[in-house]
Amino acid sequence: MSDWSSGYNVDLGYTYGAYRELAPAWLGYVATVRGVAAPSGAWRYLELGCGQGVGLVLLAALNPEHDFLGIDFNPLHIAHARGLADAAGLTNVRFEEADFVELARDWPSDWGKFDYVTLHGIYTWLAEDVRRGLVGTIERATAPGAIVYVSYNTMPGWISTAPVQHLLRLWQTSEDMPSVQAVTTGIERLNALTEVKSGMTRALPTLKGRLESMEKQDRSYLVQEYLHDNWHPMWFDQVAEELGTAKLGYVGTASVGDLYLPSVMPKPQQELLARHSNPVVREVMIDVLVNQSFRRDVFARGAVPLWPAAQTKALTETRITLGKLPAGDEIKFKLSVGEVTGKPEIYRPLLDALADGPKTMGELAATRAGGANPFGDTTQAVTMLLQAGMARLHAPAADQAPARALNGALMHKVAQGAPYGYLAAAETGAVLAVSDTEMIMLAAVTEEGGPTERGPLSEVLVRRLVTLRKALVHDGKPLRTPDEMRQQAQALAGTFLDRSLPAFRAQGVV
Repeated sequence: MSDWSSGYNVDLGYTYGAYRELAPAWLGYVATVRGVAAPSGAWRYLELGCGQGVGLVLLAALNPEHDFLGIDFNPLHIAHARGLADAAGLTNVRFEEADFVELARDWPSDWGKFDYVTLHGIYTWLAEDVRRGLVGTIERATAPGAIVYVSYNTMPGWISTAPVQHLLRLWQTSEDMPSVQAVTTGIERLNALTEVKSGMTRALPTLKGRLESMEKQDRSYLVQEYLHDNWHPMWFDQVAEELGTAKLGYVGTASVGDLYLPSVMPKPQQELLARHSNPVVREVMIDVLVNQSFRRDVFARGAVPLWPAAQTKALTETRITLGKLPAGDEIKFKLSVGEVTGKPEIYRPLLDALADGPKTMGELAATRAGGANPFGDTTQAVTMLLQAGMARLHAPAADQAPARALNGALMHKVAQGAPYGYLAAAETGAVLAVSDTEMIMLAAVTEEGGPTERGPLSEVLVRRLVTLRKALVHDGKPLRTPDEMRQQAQALAGTFLDRSLPAFRAQGVV
């Protein structure tokens, strides 16, 4: 392990993810619902531990009038992020290689202060001195009233998995195994322990399900999750206390459906929770009741109150657009407490209204009849739809050119074998998850003289997949040769031309 990594595994670069909860519009919505003023005007955005930078360049492209800065200690990440921003011609985002311990001592004055600060999935993976430096960096980098997002592994949900992480890392370091091999070998050994009914595995009944899930997950992700010297899931009160030293106060969760979690808990749990009035203790008790394992918390460095009339105005003017409709008749929401079924009479009218185009929350509230608090009920219902991805915040890019340029760079890199899976929707302000086959076909049809019919497009897809040594999958079976691929490729090309491409164009992707 390199000394410069402070025990953080740098065998592989971080994954190429993008997370909707980090979007400034999403964080502003959380603050507004919780009665806290969100940053406005010429706000600035900072991501600490930005990884490969994919998420940050997408946000920068969708918000070209604002400044973005990404900081990471890994030069591989910074080099990649800079290359991606340069390929798209983005001028409002930059990336800097830096160490949190040093930044806490000497924050560069020319970097200025930031109104949104985010850190995803790093807090509980750091050595204690680096984590202290991270908190100090937050204190130096945030402007008064700033909104800060931090996600982390939390207790008590990770109690049963702590032995998994310890054994994986122990076996790797003691036997000097490469990281991916260490994950694969470790899963095999842990399965063997369950088969011989070891005392540890018998005492951890949820371990078998965890191992089954790990077997299906990307090995690069598992390396980043488990193979660090420092892996310390924390209780909410511990995180809140540490961030309190940077003058941060808790606002709410960015898992927005959980903002209403107490109201959907079983009645006995609601009654037990009601015994606790301390807000920090209540959060801990909610985590205990649902066995929380991962939190997406929003804090503020000075929670400026949004007075009721101003809050109502801000929510009333919030624009919502249609997302991905549920596959069946039932409307279900995945919350920390489990899966909750929504009443069709509440949610269908909202979805029907959004099918006609983006609406303000005020317009959606007008579709509801009766109720003691129709606007409050509408806010809760829309928030649940946002959680499920059935609705999205509508925040179009002020200038669509940067997003379209970034999309062009991303899709053409995927056609060359890059692992990106997201594009920017300039018309809505959303970041869309896009499959590699869709990326390859988008790159093809947007080229001058590119294919516009199913047959030629499917042939381009087959040739590209063969070149990249990738397979198509049909009914769980990998298709690898051109002859095997052609029928499935034609079906994919037809769906793409009939449905996906018009949708991408309508959303300002191309």
